Amino acid sequence: MTETDDFHISLPANARIASVEFGDNQLRVQLDDGGSERIVSPASISAIHGAEIRSEGLHPAPLVSPTLVEVMMGKEGQARTEVRQYVIALRAAKVGELWYLVADTFNFRKSLGSQAGNALEQNLRLLLERLTTFAPQAVQDGFVTALLADLPLPPPLGSLMEFFKVVSR
Repeated sequence: MTETDDFHISLPANARIASVEFGDNQLRVQLDDGGSERIVSPASISAIHGAEIRSEGLHPAPLVSPTLVEVMMGKEGQARTEVRQYVIALRAAKVGELWYLVADTFNFRKSLGSQAGNALEQNLRLLLERLTTFAPQAVQDGFVTALLADLPLPPPLGSLMEFFKVVSR
């Protein structure tokens, strides 16, 4: 192994899902790149993965009890914020890329129709129920199993890239 290979990270090719529509014996997947619609059969879906991704940030915030000097200098404090997102990925036979969606920006109403509600976790659970019913033979990771069984979720990952690395194993 050469020195340059030590830091080489291999991520699977991926494509973000814009919408999913369930048919009788087919799943219609529209990708975010605006390309053609992909149609897959239940048997061709080989795995369903999921994760919670946690990210933290520091942001300017007013000081709790500033001194007169701090006010005159315009000094600000810092607040830590934490954001959690859910991601789902599908692997399908004869498809070169990993298809994924970020739940915060996914149009559940288009995929779930009138069953879609206003609660993100409820919509995510319903989408996973539909996917696992549609393709019961697909391998399900710990996140999918835990969410569907209403069990504690696995520890969150640090980024979407980390999710891709975990899913590519």
